[in-house]
Amino acid sequence: MKTYGIICEYNPFHNGHIYQIEETKKQTGATHIVAIMSGNYVQRGEPALMDKFKRAEIAVKNGVDLVIEMPVQYCLANAELFARCGVMLLGSLRCVEGISFGSESGSIDQLKECADAVMAVTTPENLKPLLEQGMPFPDAIHQLVTYKYGPLVGDVLNSPNNILAVEYLKSLKILGLMDKIQPFTVKREGAAHDGEEHSGNIASGEYIRRLIDDGEDFSAFVPKDTADAINEYDDKELLCWFENFERILMYRLRTISPQELATVPDVGQGLENRIFQAARMSGTLEQLLNAIKVKRYPMARIKRILLNTLFGIKSEDLKAPPMYGRILALNDRGTEILKMAGSLPEDKFSIPFSSSLKDFVDSNKENPRAMRSIGMTTVSSDIYTLGARNIRPSGMDFTAKIAYEKLEGFVSELPADLKTTAHAGTVEQVNKERAAEAAAKKAAEEAKKDDSAEESKEN
Repeated sequence: MKTYGIICEYNPFHNGHIYQIEETKKQTGATHIVAIMSGNYVQRGEPALMDKFKRAEIAVKNGVDLVIEMPVQYCLANAELFARCGVMLLGSLRCVEGISFGSESGSIDQLKECADAVMAVTTPENLKPLLEQGMPFPDAIHQLVTYKYGPLVGDVLNSPNNILAVEYLKSLKILGLMDKIQPFTVKREGAAHDGEEHSGNIASGEYIRRLIDDGEDFSAFVPKDTADAINEYDDKELLCWFENFERILMYRLRTISPQELATVPDVGQGLENRIFQAARMSGTLEQLLNAIKVKRYPMARIKRILLNTLFGIKSEDLKAPPMYGRILALNDRGTEILKMAGSLPEDKFSIPFSSSLKDFVDSNKENPRAMRSIGMTTVSSDIYTLGARNIRPSGMDFTAKIAYEKLEGFVSELPADLKTTAHAGTVEQVNKERAAEAAAKKAAEEAKKDDSAEESKEN
């Protein structure tokens, strides 16, 4: 058993993701794949097209074995904190041997060199003069790395996937996990992350979302499960778009003070006043975004700030590590990952994992930080249901059923007497649910037979 992790968003799950999973297994010998996936919101500061439960279900039907949710406050954080949370969650399983990520570079050595360079130049004395000139933080880092280590190293930071890859490597090093979790990169070919390009049957998520929004055919770039789900959600008007949050965002921004805005992640240097004024001068979401945007603040950062404001997420919330791991979907191999994790000694990264949010609520009532994290998740999920044309009921975090994919001919390689401490609850819960479903199905079939027999007698 060899488990590799992927930190992802799957918005939507497409052929490029399948390629990454297949290459990871082929090149590393990985037998099990665990995904740390963004929930209902993604790092570019927008809602995911489909809810987290449906996206996780599609993932376990197409090569992923276990999907764990990244808490919303980290989904809507900068690249550094997004990566840090994902790596922490992989480390908390204790049985993950490697992490796989895409990059334009394709060279772990080159990415490691760049990560070391970024860590070396990221000091207050280096950054302060550049930031005071109004230079965006990523540009300041790029300039410092290029100046000290040369353009070959600095140019690595010109590509979006390379930037995330560098953040994963930094996190592994800072958390002391580099020797436990081996990094592996799949070179991205053709379609760039969030670009308009496509090559063969592989396209970026941005390109696919654009096709969906324009009502054009996107099926060549995604597996059938994704195409079917998106078409179903589209027919039912359940696809979620950022523009649909226009009124609720304007309401929130017009009822909050500049002082409150200043507590939101990534707000600084007077940006709270700019947002406060823009919300009162703008009549549409587009006008609002354009009124706030300046060179120093990329649009993704502004959108993250707006959503964090809407959900009441504060800078303080990003100082706490993830308090629990919410399981969104799994298959038979996924239960093996949980059993193996539960059999290992606990360490500083250990946290509980479960598919039931109610379990976390019941066991953390005396833990304010955990309860706050749960609260941010449920509030953001309830607001997510307002982001489609067809509004859905709230409470999905407590009512949605996790997907369990039964693998045909599956035979576990784990010892039958493997002793587990944590995580076993989810496996038992899934087994109970499957048994209950089987019993209900059998009862329905028996009832149908009885009805048929009665009809035959009457005739």
